[in-house]
Amino acid sequence: MRTALCASLATAALAGGLLAPSAGAAHAATPVRQAAAVTSQSPADRFSGTPASIGGGLVAVLRHEAEGPEAWIRAVGPDWKPGDHYMFRVLTVLDRANTADTVNGLDLEITGVESAAPVLTVTKAGATESYPLPLSEAARTHGARCVSATKRLGLHGTLVADLTTTPDGPQVQLVDGITKEPREKLTRTAPAPAKDDRTAARIVNASGARPSFTYATPGGESPLGTALFPELPAGCARTYPFEEEAAPAPEREATPAAQSAPSPSTGPAAPAAPKARTAGRTAVAPQGGVAAGAGEEAAEDAGAPVAASAGAGLAAVVVGLGAAFLARRRGRTQR
Repeated sequence: MRTALCASLATAALAGGLLAPSAGAAHAATPVRQAAAVTSQSPADRFSGTPASIGGGLVAVLRHEAEGPEAWIRAVGPDWKPGDHYMFRVLTVLDRANTADTVNGLDLEITGVESAAPVLTVTKAGATESYPLPLSEAARTHGARCVSATKRLGLHGTLVADLTTTPDGPQVQLVDGITKEPREKLTRTAPAPAKDDRTAARIVNASGARPSFTYATPGGESPLGTALFPELPAGCARTYPFEEEAAPAPEREATPAAQSAPSPSTGPAAPAAPKARTAGRTAVAPQGGVAAGAGEEAAEDAGAPVAASAGAGLAAVVVGLGAAFLARRRGRTQR
């Protein structure tokens, strides 16, 4: 009995010793699996992206969202491999405002930062490797070849506007230049944002051949500005017909015909009274108390030619009678 019990205890101890290394190995593998799980379930937030090992214990987290192309350079250690956790200490950030830097002996630069397909280049000891950034939303939709370069405008304060042209029309992405927080996005079908106390912006002639972007601050802090959009690359077809905005109709002066046209409420206009005329001039009828005296003057002026004619005829008759009387008197004297 005692011998059997001792044998059982020895067997149990031996089994425990054999199983102990396996348990330790399983415990050691747990953090690796957790790291892989964290990587596969990384939240799509402001700091996540596509990680790429660039050597020197560094990882470049590549992004290309509304705020523009970015490469977040993080220290991960020499043993990092794809699938491991990468959200560690940030050493530098490359973007439109800071396109190049040197970290741990590596020369880093984002090339084609204004294009739809920017690339991170890493140079060490004269050897260069390239890491394409993810495509922008517009490039994923239409292809990088059919998305124009980006034109960045500083509006006021920290607000910037990125202008691009796609086959679907012009687009404007408003972004805070410091926090890189995206704000409104303007498109051909939604050309104006909700106005606030900081800025007013609008795409003008959004469906036309030459759209433009206008912006101003409602408070009058800066004057109105206008910028044209970049050209769509050659060979890329638009997905909409051109529709130019109608210009406001110019104001037209009333014509004489329009001035004499009858009013709907008053009926046909009465004919104008004829103007009184004298010899070679127009008589203007005065108003008020002067009218009476002026009427008499007009009457005198009208009768003056008649009186002059009568006087001239009387003088001719007198001359004729005088001549006849002298002739008769000479005749009597001669007899």
